[in-house]
Amino acid sequence: MTQIAVAVLPLADVDAWQRFADEITTGARSDAHRAFLRRGGVSKETLFHQQTPMGDLMVLVWDGVDPDQLAAHLGSTLQNPSSDHERYLAEYVIPKVHGIDTAQPPPPPARRVAEITP
Repeated sequence: MTQIAVAVLPLADVDAWQRFADEITTGARSDAHRAFLRRGGVSKETLFHQQTPMGDLMVLVWDGVDPDQLAAHLGSTLQNPSSDHERYLAEYVIPKVHGIDTAQPPPPPARRVAEITP
């Protein structure tokens, strides 16, 4: 069975997010970001920019992990970054690019409402 995890985060600064996406894809941060993904067990990361009436969002898709693994890896990165890249994520990307106050407790896990099998 394929494992996949999805997270949706606000984009407080779309231009900064696009620069970050370019850096982690082919730029100066690409090797460090790939190492971060490998440590989390991620086999592939896909990023989407979704414009909505409520504001811009990033849709993050990680192949190779389940939602609990995604939450655990991101949580440990925020609480105890283990590399310069993880400190950059925790101290700049999450609070400035996404506008998330990391001093606040994380939201509760998503609650499954339904599972439908055709």
